[in-house]
Amino acid sequence: MYRKFLPTLLSVIFIAILWQLISIKIAYPAIFPSLPELFIQLTQLFKTNDFTLIVLATVLRATIGFLIAFLTAFIFSTISAFSVFWKTFFHPIIVISRSIPVISFVLLALLWIIPERLPVFIALLTMFPILYQNILTGLENTDKRWIEMAKIHHNSFIKQFFSIYLPASKSNIYDGISTSLGFGWRAVIIGEVLAQPIHGIGTAMKDAQAFINVSELIAWTIIAILLSYVFDLILKFVRKINFKKSLHNQDISEYTISTQNAYKKEIKAININKRFNEKILLNSFNHEFNSEFISCLKSPSGKGKTTLLRILSGLDSDYSGKILLQADFKIGYAFQDFRLLPWLTVSENIRYSIDKKNHSSAKSQHLICYLLQKMELLNEANNYPSELSGGQQQRVSLARALAAEPDILLLDEPLSGLDEALKTKIVNFLAEWLSATKPIVIWATHENIKLKGNTVEELFI
Repeated sequence: MYRKFLPTLLSVIFIAILWQLISIKIAYPAIFPSLPELFIQLTQLFKTNDFTLIVLATVLRATIGFLIAFLTAFIFSTISAFSVFWKTFFHPIIVISRSIPVISFVLLALLWIIPERLPVFIALLTMFPILYQNILTGLENTDKRWIEMAKIHHNSFIKQFFSIYLPASKSNIYDGISTSLGFGWRAVIIGEVLAQPIHGIGTAMKDAQAFINVSELIAWTIIAILLSYVFDLILKFVRKINFKKSLHNQDISEYTISTQNAYKKEIKAININKRFNEKILLNSFNHEFNSEFISCLKSPSGKGKTTLLRILSGLDSDYSGKILLQADFKIGYAFQDFRLLPWLTVSENIRYSIDKKNHSSAKSQHLICYLLQKMELLNEANNYPSELSGGQQQRVSLARALAAEPDILLLDEPLSGLDEALKTKIVNFLAEWLSATKPIVIWATHENIKLKGNTVEELFI
């Protein structure tokens, strides 16, 4: 804290000393007032009857302009992010609005708009392209692996948008808000200077300039700067607000594993062919997977294990052949690259896959705590993925796949980063879980898997 504050303090002191030295050098207070004179002028402004009204009028115009700009930019950028046609359609509009100088907008708007509305209009036109571009960039750069993870759990586009796209775009959105407010605040004051509405900081500055009251003009400028700084502090505070839902009152009593779906299930892969460029990954692959066996896919790296899992899950449709399975099967997928959502805690990541239609809040929490206990992650329940080791993240990914209580469980090297003692504990737990729930298990691995009470078949592809 001290190290961050000291440079800022020294910078302010330097500016103040420099100002005072220039004032002494010029020796003409009417044109370049000294610091004491500026301080007196500021004090007098605060005491004037209409000071609050002047400031609030400018702040209100800036707020209205920002809200309209943000809402419009949010709608247009969202449409553009998911439609090439509309992105191409809006592109020339954004380029033109960014390229036209603010003063051109002002001069034209003076002919078209009443003075009271001009500052709002200028703020809108100034902030809109900045907000549009930042929001669009954030939405487009959302990691598609997270979206695939959400699709596995049959989340609607609306849920994907609010649970993944928006949180992933948070940094870009806040940067856009910060930048646009900086430009928009200045644009509002410029609009007030030229349009001369009844109240406003720009109007007060213009009046001070007309009466050659330099001290008052600079005093209003300082107030404008201070207000801009206050806006920036508020934005930084909001940005740091943590909406994390901590897992409290952890219930680690024995969870009754659901056997509701413990009936025989099947998936048929018929003549599956898959190429990647010139490389053949799957060549006329045929197999019937069922819940009577745990199918372990064996092959060297890069020979199609992960590709087959993606095809079976529905994430990859670029293949020939047929996959036959029951349409309403729930899928749990422990990805090799984990795909944890970084803005959610460990418990929230696990909760993401739970079917809320079949689980009350209390039941969901019980299931989460049970899985955390079995994965030896209870102490990390309220941590974020960035605070975990690779092995811990791997176990969260596995717990999330199990929490879906799936009909089809796809496991892509789920134990590769674990030490032998922990691996043994988790394998024993999986044996118990799979014996009770009877999902179709397709496990891509290099290891020899033995699960007590379960029949394992090795499938070389």
